[in-house]
Amino acid sequence: MATDPTPVTADASDGRGPRERMVVHAADLIGRDGVAATSIGDVIAASSAPRGSIYHHFPGGKTELMTEAVRHAGDFISHRISRERSATPAAAVTAIGDIWRRMLVNTDFEFGCPVLAGGLARRSEPEVADEAEQIFGRWTRLISARLIHEGVEVERADSLAQLIIAAIEGAVGLCQTQRSVEPLDRVIDELARLCDSAAA
Repeated sequence: MATDPTPVTADASDGRGPRERMVVHAADLIGRDGVAATSIGDVIAASSAPRGSIYHHFPGGKTELMTEAVRHAGDFISHRISRERSATPAAAVTAIGDIWRRMLVNTDFEFGCPVLAGGLARRSEPEVADEAEQIFGRWTRLISARLIHEGVEVERADSLAQLIIAAIEGAVGLCQTQRSVEPLDRVIDELARLCDSAAA
């Protein structure tokens, strides 16, 4: 079994190099506060990085750092979707739900999806939003491929994959609003049943 890449939230960044620490902390801050509200100063403070090191590691400044942070978050979930190739789509959806449940509880419901936050930043950071769009596309293709492998027709698999992503993203927002994992648990249960019935 493959090991996970660096987790999205910043509490697991100890022992990492300075560049990776900055990326992990930036992803954490974006998930909590959004792209516009996350400054280079915030990332420096959170990661304990020397001020000059930001531009050494990210010569493109905030845009490059935010893009890398959103990509990091996207890669984390992509890895979880694809890591157990023998698992059913329902099992993969359940595993993603488990990840989000832990992140929500461990951050006292402060942490949302950095990829979605990146996508919502198109007006101020179009390059970051472009990266988020590519990530959502990759997630859709990964989930769709699993469904097709289980016998779901291509067109329905693509639609169902988008539904899964949209439902989970929405459920995370409801959990943050309600400060409860109940919306996520209900959505994951319904999605798992939907995957099973689609593949039957």
